Amino acid sequence: MRIVSWNMNKRKERNWEWILEKSDPDYILAQEASPLPSNINATVRTTTKKSNRTVFYSKEQNHKRLKMSTDSGMGLIVTNAENIFFICVYANLDFKPVDPPLMGLLATYVANIRRHHSAKNILIAGDFNMDRRMDDNPTGTKFANKGTSPTNDFFDAILDMGFNDCMRKFGSKPIQTHRNAKSKFPWEIDHMFATEDLYNALTDIKTLEVPELSDHDPIIANFDIKKK
Repeated sequence: MRIVSWNMNKRKERNWEWILEKSDPDYILAQEASPLPSNINATVRTTTKKSNRTVFYSKEQNHKRLKMSTDSGMGLIVTNAENIFFICVYANLDFKPVDPPLMGLLATYVANIRRHHSAKNILIAGDFNMDRRMDDNPTGTKFANKGTSPTNDFFDAILDMGFNDCMRKFGSKPIQTHRNAKSKFPWEIDHMFATEDLYNALTDIKTLEVPELSDHDPIIANFDIKKK
């Protein structure tokens, strides 16, 4: 099973065709998604900006969207397919700060699908607009007050809910997923987390650098899971 998470940066040409042809994914969790071609069906949610879309795509059209309490325009989608529950994340920077409301929504959604759907296999992925290193204020922008660690606290809270960081399974160093026009710092602001059995089934994970298509690199993860 191949899962792609990608912020498409709302580019209008060829993003969907390129990722489908390049990686042949079973599922795509897209943020700031490009407009869908007419031959592609997917679940779409708009954010506070109506031109900004979060999209969940399944190759076999075998997913269903789960209705959750409002995210007030954050741009989250919760879906279910093949006994796997997906939470597509877009950390909408219209929310200032973004981390407390996002954490609250994730915790609520995870509790909901565990309680009402007996969810065991859950994958959370998307553009979090956060990197653990932000707590060290490594650039000219101040992300954290001295002596505080809001970003690490945020990600540790996800781990404490029973998730594992897929980006760290095969290496301890951060992987650049975003190129900021105003900074050369190699930010890792796109992430993927999975519950234990899914994490154990992860066989490889990589990013593809495609600056001509987006300022974010797609995360492509393969899981050794037999389809039913």
